[in-house]
Amino acid sequence: MNLGMFPIAPMLFAFLIPMIYSLKWKKENIRKISIVTICSVFIVLFYPIAFYLGEILDSILSYFIGKILLFTIMPLITIQYLEKWPIKTALNEIGIKKDKIGLSIFLGLGVLILTVSVILIIWWSKLSPNSAYWNTILFVEAFNEEFFFRGVLLLYLWKITDIKIAYITSVLAFIFAHPQHFNSLWLLSTSLQAILLGIVTFKTKNIIGPWLSHGLNRIIPSIITYLI
Repeated sequence: MNLGMFPIAPMLFAFLIPMIYSLKWKKENIRKISIVTICSVFIVLFYPIAFYLGEILDSILSYFIGKILLFTIMPLITIQYLEKWPIKTALNEIGIKKDKIGLSIFLGLGVLILTVSVILIIWWSKLSPNSAYWNTILFVEAFNEEFFFRGVLLLYLWKITDIKIAYITSVLAFIFAHPQHFNSLWLLSTSLQAILLGIVTFKTKNIIGPWLSHGLNRIIPSIITYLI
């Protein structure tokens, strides 16, 4: 598979874990896991459309809309198809709720301090400020990745497999979805996010804190660079 055409394709390797697990221990849920995997294959196949729209139209807004459709709307529809839950129930099960939101935000901000520190220490000389518009879109768009990687691949897979299987799948899928970082120290920050935000989600079953942490991690280094 051409990674230039399908840049997030490596994340599909992570789905071998729940598939193998379900074949041996959760055969009753193999259909659900297979459909979630198929959904992820479609995300990989259609991701270039979102990616190249942003480049062709020279607008991060186009990229943002594409990622909403792929990482939020498509997985949500998939889960509703599998579980027949009302939207409110589906969102609650994926971690969008008030329960433990304070703890989720507190822990998420703790992760933020660590990841931003790593970025500033290692890449300070390479950072450059973005516009307020760009930073706003980057912040909001982080929700899409949290919805999919922490909401669907951790919380939902947890319900139909096992917490260890769901956690490992979530962590590896997030890391493998960023192959552009494999040959640089950016992989350290990406891995820290995957591991620590997964723990926050596990502790709280809430993705609001991880979203704020992920979103602010994208823009705070830019803001600090601008101010200094």
